[in-house]
Amino acid sequence: MPKRAAVVRLLYYPDDMLVRREAEALRDLGFAVDVYCLRNAGEAPEAVLDGVSVHRLPLKREKRGAARNLLEYLAFFLLAAGALAAAHLRRPFAVIQVNTMPDFLVFATLVPRLLGARVTLQMYEPMPELWATKFTSPWPSRILRVIAGWAVRYADAVVTVTEPLKAGLVAHGADPAKITVVLNTPDPRLFGARPAPEAAPSSAGFRLICHGAIEERYGHDTMVQAVAALRDELPGLRLIITGDGAYREEFLAQVTRLGLQERVQYLGYLPLAGLVDELARADAGLVAQKASPYSHLVHTGKMYDFLAFGKPVLASRLRAVQAYFDDASLAYFEPGNPDDLARVIREVACDPARRASLVANSQRLYAQYRWEQQKEIYAAVYRRWV
Repeated sequence: MPKRAAVVRLLYYPDDMLVRREAEALRDLGFAVDVYCLRNAGEAPEAVLDGVSVHRLPLKREKRGAARNLLEYLAFFLLAAGALAAAHLRRPFAVIQVNTMPDFLVFATLVPRLLGARVTLQMYEPMPELWATKFTSPWPSRILRVIAGWAVRYADAVVTVTEPLKAGLVAHGADPAKITVVLNTPDPRLFGARPAPEAAPSSAGFRLICHGAIEERYGHDTMVQAVAALRDELPGLRLIITGDGAYREEFLAQVTRLGLQERVQYLGYLPLAGLVDELARADAGLVAQKASPYSHLVHTGKMYDFLAFGKPVLASRLRAVQAYFDDASLAYFEPGNPDDLARVIREVACDPARRASLVANSQRLYAQYRWEQQKEIYAAVYRRWV
C-alpha cells in the first residue's frame, strides 16, 4: 500500500496550478495524495482528479480587507487541523505539505506531526514583507516575522521560490540546509495542446496580456497609464487583463476615466481553457509589479506562463527577477514608471527583431528553469520519505 501525502492550500483545486503540479508530482513519486483546499460554489466536497483525492473544506475566500483575511485564515486553519487529524488517525500520512499563505497554517499539522508525520512548508510568498508592503504600521510585519521563524523551525523541510527569498530566511536565522529553492514554473501538461504560434505582429496590431490577481502592488495603474500615453502613437495596441482582486474596481474606473475601453479589455476570471487561448493569441506578456521589500524576493507565476508560451516578456526591473534573467532576455522597465513602460512597449511592438531576440534569449535561460528540471529538485525533498 502506498504511503500517504497531504497538501494543504487556502485556495481552490485544481484551479491553483502550482499546487496541482506539486500534487501530481507527489503522485508520480508513488504517494497516495490528498489535497485539502477551499470549496467554491457548486463544487463537490470530495473528488478524485487525475489520481489525486481532493477534500474541499466548507469555506470560500472573499478578500474584503485585512480583518476578513485574518478570519478566513483562522477558519481554514481550524478546518484543516481537524480534517488532517481525523484523516491521520484513520490512515497515517507519511508527509504533509502546507502551502503558504498564511505561514501559521503549518501548525495545523500538529496532531499528525506528533504521531510521526513529516511536515514540509512550501513558502510561495514572504508574508512579513507582503504585509509591510500593504500596511503602514510596522507591527503586523514584525509579528509575522516571528511567526515565519517559528514555522520554518517547526517544518522538517522548507521549499521557497527564489534564491533571494531563501537568503532572506537565512538572514533571519533559518537553517539553509533545510531550505530548497523550486522555481514556480508551470507544468506544461496542464496547459494542454496549444495552437501554433502566429506570425510576428506589426505595430499596427499588438496584444499585451497580464493575468492573475488584480492588486495595487501588481501595477495595473502603471499599465493603463502607459497604454494611454501610446494611444495615438500605437492605435493597434491592446491590453488584455484577466483575473480578479481587491483593486479591480479602481482599475476599471481608471480605464473609464481615461477613455480606454477600446484599448484595455477586461475579461474577468477565465477558466484554464480560456486563459490558454488568450495566452496563445497574445504578442507579449506584461509583468508590472511595483518595487517593494516583497516584490524584490519573488517571481510572479504569470512571468513563467508567458515564457512557457514562448512570448516576449516586459517586466519590472526587480532584484529577484534580475537574478535569473538578464537584460537580453527580458524587456525591463522601471517599476511603477508608466513613461518607461511606454518606452519599452514601443520598442517591443515596433521592432520584430527585438521581439525575436528576447524570445530566443529568454528561452535559452528558461530551458534551465522548466518544470521538468524543477520537478526533480522538488522530488528530491520527498524521496527520502517515500
